[in-house]
Amino acid sequence: MELFTKCGVLTPSQSKTNIRFDFEVPGGVKALRVEYKYSPKYVENKEKSVEMISLAAKKYGEEIKSFDDFLPLSNLVTLSFDDCNGYRGACHRHPNEQNIYISSEASTPGIINSPITQGMWSVMLNVHFVGSDEVEYSIKIEGE
Repeated sequence: MELFTKCGVLTPSQSKTNIRFDFEVPGGVKALRVEYKYSPKYVENKEKSVEMISLAAKKYGEEIKSFDDFLPLSNLVTLSFDDCNGYRGACHRHPNEQNIYISSEASTPGIINSPITQGMWSVMLNVHFVGSDEVEYSIKIEGE
């Protein structure tokens, strides 16, 4: 059964933020399946990427010898979860398409194995970095 669906667009101004979405989990659910994706994975504008890398290097007092070591520059948006009792886990991985499983015994690494509790849950969109003008995302959560 579908519990939550959200699609949206992120911009560079949302980098280093977290966006929380709440969803209700009814009684009797034994596991959650999450389909998540965002696009584009890479910042397509090389000149813009080099400019962003230069600014970051200056901020942290680093010297860049070769920009090729940092290209292509990646957008990075990950997910974390809270159940009714608090923190349930995080999937801070680089692939821009992920399938996450949450259950009492066989959760995706990074998620705490524990029974699925009835009530209000949260999925957090962890916006680490958006370098593209726009990044589209979609989250779909189903209960089993």
